Amino acid sequence: MKKILCMILVAVMMLGTLAACGSEPTTTPDAPADSGTPAPPADPGSPDTPPPPPPAEGVVELDFWHIWGSGDANTEAVNQIIADFNAAHPNIRVNQQTFENEAYKTTIAINVAGDTAPDIYSVWGAGFSKPFVDAGKVLRLNDYLTPDIMGKMNPGALDFFTYDGNVYGMTFGKAASGFFVNSRIFAENNVAIPQTWDQLMTAIDTLSANGITPIITTSREAWVIGMMFEGLVLKAVGAQDTINTLLKQGNGTFSNPQFLNAANRFNEMIERGAFNSDMAAITRDEALAAMVAGQGAMYYMGAWEAAAFEADNSPDRGNFGWIPFPTLPDGNGRGTEFNGGMIDGLMINANTSHPAEAAQFVAYFTENLAREGFAKGNYMPAWNTAVIDESGLPPVFGIINQKTNSATNFVLWWDMGLVGDDVNIYQTALDMFVNRQISAEELIAELQRINP
Repeated sequence: MKKILCMILVAVMMLGTLAACGSEPTTTPDAPADSGTPAPPADPGSPDTPPPPPPAEGVVELDFWHIWGSGDANTEAVNQIIADFNAAHPNIRVNQQTFENEAYKTTIAINVAGDTAPDIYSVWGAGFSKPFVDAGKVLRLNDYLTPDIMGKMNPGALDFFTYDGNVYGMTFGKAASGFFVNSRIFAENNVAIPQTWDQLMTAIDTLSANGITPIITTSREAWVIGMMFEGLVLKAVGAQDTINTLLKQGNGTFSNPQFLNAANRFNEMIERGAFNSDMAAITRDEALAAMVAGQGAMYYMGAWEAAAFEADNSPDRGNFGWIPFPTLPDGNGRGTEFNGGMIDGLMINANTSHPAEAAQFVAYFTENLAREGFAKGNYMPAWNTAVIDESGLPPVFGIINQKTNSATNFVLWWDMGLVGDDVNIYQTALDMFVNRQISAEELIAELQRINP
């Protein structure tokens, strides 16, 4: 066990470039009053905060860490769900603490390994959480998944939280990544919104020649530009071979020549001037803000950003569309294959003193966020109880929902599908490639260290 924990700690210290943004834990400033006092910060370098007040007699206290703090698309819904649960269950009190996404990935891994994790915490399934499960740190949920609960969940909802036939987490929604496109910019420049690789190259050349940034992105946050690269890889390699390669199963290997095909094509995008010149300097939030402000034609990201394009401060509100990464003439990927899936969810500390109450909250939270996240245009629901009038959805989210309804396969984003230091190998190599420090062949050689 000590050896396993040491391996986890070594792995998570290498994950500094994992997905999303920020660095310090925060308490949601606009959380409802009865959402609880936050637990002490897990980051040993941050200042101490006062401990929570002692629980009232007979009240079970549950600490909950998550990533949906102030400014996140899910903040309002999460705060309300916690407040509603506390009000409906006077014998249980859920105390929440929020973290910025990037720092959280390392923080939660360190705390799980060190037995200092809270009762409940948000996670990503598959490869990200596998070390937690392997170390025996996560509560097995099989005994708490009643027929009533299982009957409310969509097929495949628990796939990425199932390890060796046992369930260790629950999810609320499905996401997919693709290009958000500004149709006004395409129309004004008389260029078609791309459906194929050749159309994408034409769009990049035309827009760039007209002084417009074809694709706004950031390489400062490796997971953002990684998402786009992974979308291209999917269209070159195909879903099943990509899955086999990431999971090191079957005949999957980075020696497959289609991986090099994808790297060469991504290199062509860079050489044609597809991306903003400051992509190594700006954050994901800044890239999104620039796209919303009409400063670029395309932006590759997950479906959860849809609401931002329909916000009141969006000058091009109503002009945004969404497309998957275009197909390749020599690729094995299909237009109905997407990166994403039902990967976001919650897990419970195996050492919690209140497993039944924690499981009760996790089921309540995930079912309700399935509904509210869908209503706000953040996620497609993992629960069939999330019945929403789709006419009220952000228009661009309705497009994503419609396109992914006919999906034939989903491939996890690589920072979720890969395990441990493999993520760091991948993201470091991609960063060097994007910044012109290594060639396409050298990038693939680095990836072959993960799976020859």
